[in-house]
Amino acid sequence: MSETIDYAEMLEIPVSTLNVTKKRSKKKREPEADLKERVVETVNERMEGETEEERTAVEENVTDYGDAYVPEHAPRKKFLDGKVLVIEFIAVLALCATILLTNLLWADSAINTFFRGLVSEEETVNAPDERVYSELTLGSVVSDADIQCSVSDTGVLTFTGACSVYAPYGGTIKNVAENNGTYTVEIEHTTSFTSVIAGLTNAYFAAGDTVYSTIPVGYSDGTAEVSVSLYDSGSLIQSYSVNENNDIVWNV
Repeated sequence: MSETIDYAEMLEIPVSTLNVTKKRSKKKREPEADLKERVVETVNERMEGETEEERTAVEENVTDYGDAYVPEHAPRKKFLDGKVLVIEFIAVLALCATILLTNLLWADSAINTFFRGLVSEEETVNAPDERVYSELTLGSVVSDADIQCSVSDTGVLTFTGACSVYAPYGGTIKNVAENNGTYTVEIEHTTSFTSVIAGLTNAYFAAGDTVYSTIPVGYSDGTAEVSVSLYDSGSLIQSYSVNENNDIVWNV
């Protein structure tokens, strides 16, 4: 048999399997079932004379790959995003360098003045109060205007009555002592000016507490006389009196 006849016979060998790969198209997709039927019909027309089993094998082996799977990729970062971060980092470094150079070369700069103000304010708060008693304006030690306060020749203020008792000026409690059912409170107002309130029925604060002239330091139920003594560097102050509102007034 010649080579031409052999080749012709090979071309007419029945096909048992067929793989169909469908390319993606921008056109509207046809239904998969219709596409499959059309492919099978076309193949069968070319394979007339084959057995029913062979045609069935072809139909069963038609594979529709559909649209190729495109893996999802994380969105790429924009170039400008990284560029902005670099610019911000450089700006922060430039600001830090500016502050450092300003502090070193310009002592009266706004930044240095601001930080000095913070430090000075803190030092002022924590610094001891060096004022003398005559520089302070005192108020009343009683809450009831009907209670009459009096000052003896020796400089001791006394009163008797049921009322709240106040410090003559703000300060820090130095000591609280109890004696025969009454309390004595010692208050430091400045480094040189102190006061001692004795005869209280109740004391509201303990040593180390901060007190104010607007908040009671204790209470008197009126059964015992309450006395207030003012001291300048340990010496009893006598040069003061009380007005009609029981406010303490310096006689200097």
